[in-house]
Amino acid sequence: MTALNPQPFILAEREGAILALTLNRPEKSNSLHPDLVTELSKALRAAEADSTLNVVVLTGAGRSFCAGLDLSLMVSWTIEEKIEYLRLATGIFQQVWLLPQPVIAAVNGPAIAGGFDLAAFCDIRLAAPEALFGQAEINIGLTQIIHPLYKSIGLARAKELAMTGQNISAEEAYRIGLVNHVYSREELMPRAMEMARVLASKPRGALFETKRLTRELIDVDTKTALEEIGSTFLRCLESEEHSRRVAEVFDSLKKK
Repeated sequence: MTALNPQPFILAEREGAILALTLNRPEKSNSLHPDLVTELSKALRAAEADSTLNVVVLTGAGRSFCAGLDLSLMVSWTIEEKIEYLRLATGIFQQVWLLPQPVIAAVNGPAIAGGFDLAAFCDIRLAAPEALFGQAEINIGLTQIIHPLYKSIGLARAKELAMTGQNISAEEAYRIGLVNHVYSREELMPRAMEMARVLASKPRGALFETKRLTRELIDVDTKTALEEIGSTFLRCLESEEHSRRVAEVFDSLKKK
């Protein structure tokens, strides 16, 4: 991979149509300092505008994925400052959710509170055995974000995580469907990049439309969902990309 110009709180590496972003505040467990959030937001905006980028991988430097809000800052801030900080931080979750490219979270260590939410808003989550997942907001008198989380793990489990504030292991996160795969720490990023290459190899238009559908259809009724799926299918059928891929696959089958 070729390293791009590193930013203070975000490191970026590009491999073809894949962008790997690393939260780079390991001495503070990659907690969401406002500058880190700002830099990540800029990187995601640039990714969204990049017509050559198909997949984003998100991980943390050091032994943590992300510890969430920076409590050392919040203890001295006014209510107005805290509100602005929360607006900035939660805006990142929406950016990840709405990004046209699929986002793979490579959770290398604890993902707590806002770090949990950051991973939850990604499309696919891979984890190291050392990873922990916890919605700790209730422990400091805040509510949690359980949507779209409960669509993945079920309302009962989402309520339990939100109301207890207790951490769960990578193995438990895998068992309940929060994590797709668990790999050793050494294998985690290679495996994440391997999956990213698989996704990046797919037709870009269909890949992006699939992410959009999986995001938007969870909130609609079956009739509306089927209508939207049909409309999207027709748009894909009419695309040049679809025609080219059909011809390529047909040619490869003829040669077998």
